[in-house]
Amino acid sequence: MKRSVWQLLALAVVLVLSMGTGAWAQEEMEDEEYCVKILVPDFALVTAQGETVRLSDLRGQVVVLNFWATWCPYCVMELPELQELHEELQESGEAVIYLVDQIDGQYETPERATAFLEEKGITIPNLLDFGTVGNGIFQVPGLPTTVVIDAEGYLCDYAIGMVTKDVVRRMIEVAK
Repeated sequence: MKRSVWQLLALAVVLVLSMGTGAWAQEEMEDEEYCVKILVPDFALVTAQGETVRLSDLRGQVVVLNFWATWCPYCVMELPELQELHEELQESGEAVIYLVDQIDGQYETPERATAFLEEKGITIPNLLDFGTVGNGIFQVPGLPTTVVIDAEGYLCDYAIGMVTKDVVRRMIEVAK
């Protein structure tokens, strides 16, 4: 019980500190783009292919993390635009994007996610999260959730709910 209270308090602090920087507020702050600096702890996640990706290895790059699951309809609906953005970012090099699959072992498994992404033609790297990053570090309140980490490793922007390519592109601009 105490842990849940502390988790909610931590999420509230992050949200309060970040008020006005979330993607949902971007249009309200057209002239005031800024980044509240909250250092993201280093973490490592593994892909379905067994490759380890560490946040610290991505220093110097803007990092977009999209927390998702195959059973989430809004996650599935945003994947085509995220794929387009991924392809554009590979060419421009201005940021990297990762899917962070919320594995629970029952509704979401690595095998199910891998087959789903292959079937849909999604080539964005898919990191397998068994709760340590989504629940532990970011305290993701729901899926999909997208966070942007700047080149120095600070949480810079976030969006709870479905995003478009244009919204994520604006989030990346704020992080630069």
